Amino acid sequence: MYEYRHALMRMRQGDSEREIGRAKLMGRAKEARFRELAAARGWLDPAHPVPEDAEIGAAIGRPRLPVTAQSSITAFRPLVERWLAQGCRAW
Repeated sequence: MYEYRHALMRMRQGDSEREIGRAKLMGRAKEARFRELAAARGWLDPAHPVPEDAEIGAAIGRPRLPVTAQSSITAFRPLVERWLAQGCRAW
């Protein structure tokens, strides 16, 4: 959330996509998508207060996990649940 709040503050100050990218807050493509979202919600207007973290989080949604971050045991879930229902315990 820090990167989004900090990038938003820099956008409100007039920093460009390249300047925000050089600061290593987020890549230019991600920054461009976030700038569109912020503009649509009126967050770039310095006359309005900066939104709370919860509001920013709700607007950007949950991050997508890469395929490598997904569990490899998911395919065996029904089998494991059946074992647990039969009373099998690992400890």
